[in-house]
Amino acid sequence: MQPAHTRRGYGMTLSACLWLGLFPLLQGGTYTHITLDKWHIILYLSAFTLLCLLFDTVYFLILRKKHPSSPSGKHHLLAPLLIASALMGWTALSCFRSEYTSATWWLGEATRYEGLATQLCYFGLFVCFLFARVNRKPVVFCASAGVIAYLVIVLMQRAGGNPFGLYPAEKSYELIPDFQGTIGNIDMVTGYLLLMAGFLLYSFLDGLFTLQPSRSSRRSARLRPKGEKHFILALFSLLGFIAAVYLIITMDVQFGAITLAVLVLFTLLRFLPRKARLPLLIFLIVIALLVVWFWPGHNGGLWELHEVFHGRARLSFGSNRVAVWYYSILMAREHLLFGTGSGTYRACFNNFLPEHDYVIPTEQDGVPLPAYFDTPHSEYVSQLTDHGIPALLLFAALLLFAVFRRREGWFPCLTPWSAPVLCYAVQAVFSFSVCLVAPMFWVILGLSFADPSTSET
Repeated sequence: MQPAHTRRGYGMTLSACLWLGLFPLLQGGTYTHITLDKWHIILYLSAFTLLCLLFDTVYFLILRKKHPSSPSGKHHLLAPLLIASALMGWTALSCFRSEYTSATWWLGEATRYEGLATQLCYFGLFVCFLFARVNRKPVVFCASAGVIAYLVIVLMQRAGGNPFGLYPAEKSYELIPDFQGTIGNIDMVTGYLLLMAGFLLYSFLDGLFTLQPSRSSRRSARLRPKGEKHFILALFSLLGFIAAVYLIITMDVQFGAITLAVLVLFTLLRFLPRKARLPLLIFLIVIALLVVWFWPGHNGGLWELHEVFHGRARLSFGSNRVAVWYYSILMAREHLLFGTGSGTYRACFNNFLPEHDYVIPTEQDGVPLPAYFDTPHSEYVSQLTDHGIPALLLFAALLLFAVFRRREGWFPCLTPWSAPVLCYAVQAVFSFSVCLVAPMFWVILGLSFADPSTSET
């Protein structure tokens, strides 16, 4: 029987299972208002999470009375709590100082419900799971089952079906392939799948290998002794990971492939001796740069990067992301300290463009492009425009702290909880926070600090 101080909380374990396994599948039966439906689900699940935390708190207080000599099992959580609190405080301050009214920045209805109310919800989830004691095994099973269920729904849609009636009348996958599954927009779906890919890959590896940091020059990943292997856990993790990777590849979102490449690279480096990691990483970077410089390609991200390297950049590159990032940074210079407030980007940006006679391209080489934006399509740029430089730095610090808290020298030793944080950090360069995916990230981010096994050694 486990000692009292090492037991996991039943309530928060259940909550984690719901967030990472069930939440991606919940929806209101149509893509027409799926973001609003998910936002309502977030509110209910967040309230349930708070009740779970209260239940576990009472449970552990009772255990402590029965075992007064048992250590509390607390570990160092002050630093991430302070960083996250400072980020939340600055976000609130940027809203209170905003030129816009609370009708714009409180709910953020015009910008996918990413207002201050939702930011407070994310912060609450982070704090709840920061102080949680979660049993990861049932969460792995639920997350893997959720990804496999998502795969089945997508395959049914691609075969001409319409499970849950998600496609509106007279619409189908053939007509709107950019919407798939119970999350909808494939950019957002890819963000969810990347979180699961990182979590399930390292859950698979953790079932077969010991992944503790080592002070020696040898590789730190070693096979577990026979009696310590968790084959069933590893099998479920592998199945879920394969399903996630298949969906990411077939949805053909470019930042999905980039993020997977980063995850695989850091995973392979983990199995090499420490002295070989940096030279190999430098070698691979040099090879990649040479390929981009000399191979022109024909279209897509690689060709665009080749053109940038040769001084032929266009604002239309990245489906107009270059234009939006460039103009957003110009706009942010007018509000560098506090930004314009949560949920204000659409109104501010689309007023800023005509005021300065800026124009977003409508096509690239005859291919139509979106020319109206309600987000900058980069979470880092969004933090800058909405909440200012301090918020951007605090958000980046929180991500880096989670990824590098457990390391060997410069090399991050990823865990089942920190690997998805790395995936989110990479994809956030090209995507943005939205209630379809973001709450799962904040749950995982809190758990990346809460799990004692991720402490640096």
